[in-house]
Amino acid sequence: MNKNLTTAPKRGKKLIILLLILIIAVIPVVYIRANPKWTPTEITIKPSKIDYKVQCVNSEGMTLKSRITPPEGYSRVPVESGSFAEYLRNYPLHPDKIMLPVFNGNVLNTDSPAIFDISLGNEGYQQCADSIIRLYSDYFYENQQFDKISFEFSNGDVCNYNRWRKGKRMLALGDFSCEIPAGFPDDSEQGYRNYLKSVMNYAGTLSLINESKPISPDEMRIGDIICDETHVVLIVDEAVNEKGEKVYLIGQSFIPAVCFHIVTTTNGDAATPWFTQEQFEQESFTIDSFGFSKNNIRRWKDGF
Repeated sequence: MNKNLTTAPKRGKKLIILLLILIIAVIPVVYIRANPKWTPTEITIKPSKIDYKVQCVNSEGMTLKSRITPPEGYSRVPVESGSFAEYLRNYPLHPDKIMLPVFNGNVLNTDSPAIFDISLGNEGYQQCADSIIRLYSDYFYENQQFDKISFEFSNGDVCNYNRWRKGKRMLALGDFSCEIPAGFPDDSEQGYRNYLKSVMNYAGTLSLINESKPISPDEMRIGDIICDETHVVLIVDEAVNEKGEKVYLIGQSFIPAVCFHIVTTTNGDAATPWFTQEQFEQESFTIDSFGFSKNNIRRWKDGF
């Protein structure tokens, strides 16, 4: 009898068993990787340790619209009811003159006159681009415009919330990602936050650039971004005077992940939250120590 012939079936069975064991071992890993869980962190609220004065601030206001007043001679541009602009203007704020909350419980000194009362995940992924994605997405989610919640990863693959809530998941390994059926249908808010965590893990400034187009400074409006490969900020509000001269509020997060907040600029000897259109018409300009050029002014998708 030929031993090779008798042992071949046994080897085949062993290989099949090993393959099954490998598959069984890999499935939980794939499931966990494709199903991130968003967990909110406990942020720290502490009074600011620095004495700063910022123009156009009403400390009693607890929304962006009531906290920051337009400069003298300016008024906020009209916006539609239910629009993203109105959503931002009515966004709840933390009290004035507090330190900037960080995701890990730390706080940072800041002269920001308006810190958004926005939750942070406990893993520090809600950074500059992520905070803007979060605001875009939360606006659509709260208005049940689920079909508009769709974001690219930095590699160009799309993570779509409507597909996610039906059980589809994105599996990412390095620069590779693909959609797989690795979840259960889930319409819960926790499921939505889990989706957003997946987007934040693999999206960033590069994906926002890919999903946006350059615009000129005179086209700027609420919801537009100023974005290069290293940082991005959001145009949060807009005011205009009788001459048609415009000013803007700018918001951001950064590394380490902090609450989204309004930044200031210098107007003579005083700080102000309002940036002028003239500043953005320069070939280069600075926003909170981050350098940009006017070519970095962009509109995400079709804008708001």
